[in-house]
Amino acid sequence: MISLLLSIVFTVVLFLFFKEFERRAINTHHAITINYITASLLAFFIYNKDISLVELISSSWLHPTIGLGIFFVIMFNIMAKTTQKLGVSIAAMSSKMSLIIPVLLSYFIYPDSNISSLQFFGIILALVAVYCTFKKKQKNLYPLYIAIVLFFGAGILDASINHIKTTFLNQHDDEYNKFIITIFSVAFITGLLKMIYDKKPINIKSVYSGILLGVPNYFSIYFVLKSLEELGGIVVFPVLNIGVVILSSIISFIYYKEQISILNWIGISLSCISIILILSV
Repeated sequence: MISLLLSIVFTVVLFLFFKEFERRAINTHHAITINYITASLLAFFIYNKDISLVELISSSWLHPTIGLGIFFVIMFNIMAKTTQKLGVSIAAMSSKMSLIIPVLLSYFIYPDSNISSLQFFGIILALVAVYCTFKKKQKNLYPLYIAIVLFFGAGILDASINHIKTTFLNQHDDEYNKFIITIFSVAFITGLLKMIYDKKPINIKSVYSGILLGVPNYFSIYFVLKSLEELGGIVVFPVLNIGVVILSSIISFIYYKEQISILNWIGISLSCISIILILSV
């Protein structure tokens, strides 16, 4: 249970970092790029085994993982932008409620997958929750579009990871660790190329901010994997998603004084209920 609680805390910390980047005028993309090399090195040192380049190149999962690594850095930047424009609570809910997308895609892609009546009701409830949470009294709709992109993008990302794990990866820790290191490394290279293209000088503040961000980024994934080993997906996914939504909402309301209307709170509550229904067996 400690691993599950730590995975919730480290995931919420990521959103708090994005919020602080805006407050402290830190270049978010630079910090995110540095974050990925930090997370990759952490994964490599904790893995503590030699990686054969020949075996890596010949791996069946390499090509889709390269695409996934590029998508990772894009979505991390969108997550940061959503947090900075709409707040911690909405960004957290957008990314966690996107679980309806891999559930639906699994139903259409994998013949053995079925959606129960409770799960179907949970999906409908999730859409209502998204509307209630996104509903804001503002004329500028651009930030809402970012949140919607995050919602669908995070869902596609989760579905892609699940597909690669199901189709290409062996049920072996070594294979999975190499997969994680590859994703982080590709994400770093992608971010670095974008930095070179932008020609914006990097400063020391962005460097140490990225290093600090890389630690919770890695451990958020590490402790999810640990909690899955200890408790199983039936317990982990609903508790993790609900925990992130609730904790981020409380922090954003108390610490950042974000304006959360009654309708928004209703949406957050409905999202927690829908998560339980969608992940019910």
